[in-house]
Amino acid sequence: MMPSAWLFFGGIALLYFFVMVPIQYLYISGIKERARKSKLSQEQMYQNMSFEEEQLHYHMQGNIMNWPAAIVAHFLYRLRHRNTKA
Repeated sequence: MMPSAWLFFGGIALLYFFVMVPIQYLYISGIKERARKSKLSQEQMYQNMSFEEEQLHYHMQGNIMNWPAAIVAHFLYRLRHRNTKA
């Protein structure tokens, strides 16, 4: 029964990963667009965030379960925007 439990939870983790990659990609592209439009440094932009925005950022980028999806989304973003200056 143990291998079927690993298969079940592995499938759940894989599904979570595939759902989170597009969400992370949209979040990263939104942050980059906001930084480009505001012309602030990354540090200034984060200092100007409201508490709610800080919490959203922490949960999107700081959650250990999101790290693999965030890394893949970051590389996809870099791949798609490699010819633009940001």
